[in-house]
Amino acid sequence: MKKIKSLIWLAMICSVLISCEDLLEEETFTVLSPNDFFNTGDDLDVVLNSVYGEIRYSDIKRDGVTLQEVNTDIALERGGGIFTFNEPIEEFTWTSSHQWIRSMWERRYRTIFRTNVVLDNANAIEMNEDRKRETIAEARFLRAFNYYLLYDLFGPVPLITDSQTTVTDRPARASEEEITSFIANEFIAAADALPVEPRNAEYGRATKGAALGALTKFYMMTKNWPEAASAAREVMDLGVYDLFIQGDRTELFSPENQRDNEFIFVAVMSDNPDDNTGDGWLSHVVPRGYQWQYPPRAIFAAEYKIWSAFLELFEPEDERLNAFLFEFVNEQGETIVLGNDNVRSMKFPEYPSQGISRSSDDFPFIRYADILLSRSEALNEINGPNQESVDLLNRIREAAGVSTFSVNDFPGKEDFRSFILDERGREFHTEALRRQDLIRHGKFIEMARDRGKAAMDHQVRYPIPQTEIERNSNLIQNEGY
Repeated sequence: MKKIKSLIWLAMICSVLISCEDLLEEETFTVLSPNDFFNTGDDLDVVLNSVYGEIRYSDIKRDGVTLQEVNTDIALERGGGIFTFNEPIEEFTWTSSHQWIRSMWERRYRTIFRTNVVLDNANAIEMNEDRKRETIAEARFLRAFNYYLLYDLFGPVPLITDSQTTVTDRPARASEEEITSFIANEFIAAADALPVEPRNAEYGRATKGAALGALTKFYMMTKNWPEAASAAREVMDLGVYDLFIQGDRTELFSPENQRDNEFIFVAVMSDNPDDNTGDGWLSHVVPRGYQWQYPPRAIFAAEYKIWSAFLELFEPEDERLNAFLFEFVNEQGETIVLGNDNVRSMKFPEYPSQGISRSSDDFPFIRYADILLSRSEALNEINGPNQESVDLLNRIREAAGVSTFSVNDFPGKEDFRSFILDERGREFHTEALRRQDLIRHGKFIEMARDRGKAAMDHQVRYPIPQTEIERNSNLIQNEGY
């Protein structure tokens, strides 16, 4: 899907839950009305393609690592102007006025609006029925995925399913049952209609595996263990995904393996270094004096780092340790050891096609490793330690070059639960999953307090942005904010 361009469709996008002033940075390419524009399936694809551009995190560091890992046992950030935004997340002092929290809300609803536009117009267009069915399924998946991301951050949110709803309609938040049923049912419906291989062979488009994988993740989030185990099994039974075992585990994220069949659903970044839509992670990670493999490359004042206590979870022979920069040789030929709480995650490596501060690392939302560990965890929650759970765990560990286990190594459900949480940390650091995992295991607030943070129970959810509360008198703020 590298050829899918991030197009912005119509000035109408000012309509849903966000003010037009917030969109002035977006370039308007046309002022056509829907009646003028929607005549063919290609017209639908223009809007749908823009959704793929919008669905990716605006930057891994900001929307991913800051909101999902800087408040966990994995990451910290120091230096640069963005420390202003990172510090309240790390210290659990964030408020409903935090700019990056507001940006995530607005970005997700902007994307939901576009999927609603596609769904509101698709049935009236004369086009190949198979293509129409898949286009509708794609839009339903992308809309549900955005609601999944919103639910992860905020809990139940306004459920908007048509493009005519505007901020003046003041929609209230859906109930817990309404939002969870909607997300699950939309993923199920999308999985029934989406192809196993991406439409038009465009890498990055939604597939049956992506829908089933997202359904697995959502069932895990809501602790529906039997359903999670079943959905994960369906992904496995598709027979199109596998673990990367062709080399060092960290090579999965290298340029030559970017489209390995371990990746189920990814945010595709542009290969064009002048596009400025790539990943800016490394420029906010590497220390002063680091020598780039593919210059030129900026090194910013901000520095995302790894807590040393997290690195203690790894065994010395674990290949996944190779994703971290422990030392480097500077321009003067000196070896610089980074030291305590100063190691850097280089999980998303340099690419030959990179701009001054961006590279084309695709960002994985769902990997096959996650599906295997999700089924392993869900089966343990149902039955306690069992052979299949341990076998699935061992597949991940074998791929990483570390020791494996037998069922007898885990005396009870809690022992296996604790170990698999650590394993998920080792496998998925820097992929914006840690906060979600810790919340599911009931460890998010507890571990923050252990690090000396004044974390409160209600902070398992972020606050609804204050700007949205002010615009919509029917929105009720999350408890505690």
